[in-house]
Amino acid sequence: MPDCGRVVEICLGRSAAPWQLRVSVRPTDMQDHFAALLRRALPSEIEVRAGTPAGSVLLASSRNEHVESTCAFLELLRDSVTIDDDALISHALGLHWFADIKERSQLGDLVEQAKDYGGNNSSDPLAVEQIQNAALGWLAKHPMTRSVNAVAAIPGIQPKDFDLPAGLADAVSHNLGKRRLRLRSRNQSPQKRRSGSAASGARSLGALMNADRDAFGRRVLLVDDLYRSGNTMMAGVTALRRAGATAVVCLALTKTARDCNGLPASVDNWPDELPEMVGFDDSGLPSG
Repeated sequence: MPDCGRVVEICLGRSAAPWQLRVSVRPTDMQDHFAALLRRALPSEIEVRAGTPAGSVLLASSRNEHVESTCAFLELLRDSVTIDDDALISHALGLHWFADIKERSQLGDLVEQAKDYGGNNSSDPLAVEQIQNAALGWLAKHPMTRSVNAVAAIPGIQPKDFDLPAGLADAVSHNLGKRRLRLRSRNQSPQKRRSGSAASGARSLGALMNADRDAFGRRVLLVDDLYRSGNTMMAGVTALRRAGATAVVCLALTKTARDCNGLPASVDNWPDELPEMVGFDDSGLPSG
């Protein structure tokens, strides 16, 4: 299973140039992953290095204009899940449920309401609007998504009136101006029930998934509703790379707590609240 973690503390040591920040992450062995993520996402003028004690990442810059945006990005990482898998970067907006109290989070409840299970359990349009707006707001704040120029969704395993990942990809394409790509799967059995190791599971699913040829040369955002073992998401990454995508950034709406390295909401005060909602103007840019 991929390691999952989050930023738990942000300490501004010096606010004037040259400014310094110390960031604490959990679990501590994801220190190098967070350091690499921050190097990719932040301007090159910001020095990023793993610090001491374990679980610390140090940031410094001589340019004051980077302080506010850097702190805003770190707060985004504090309130969401960072996943160490085979994608360039991989996140979930939050936890789906809490292992210690065996209850869904507010975000998990919203995702369940937005999903279409058929019959009397059809998708709630208001929940869909809320979850799409939350995801769009999150993406607008993440520096790495600005370089993405296409979006795709993990395909559903059964026909339904509304597919939540596909709807999210459509919303991202429309509001953020990303080219909409299609992933197709020939898999007819529920993917979460497939046995075997994570690597073998991802490979077997990847062989059944194909991406549009338009993925060639593109940096692709791949979205899904729920991240469990990561097999399905990594199968999508494999298919996009096979089609020629130069980079794949992953975003799931929620991550199961079972495989989240013992990081339920009660640990380090993981927030049980919905992501901030934002509005969009006529050009598709965040307003307010």
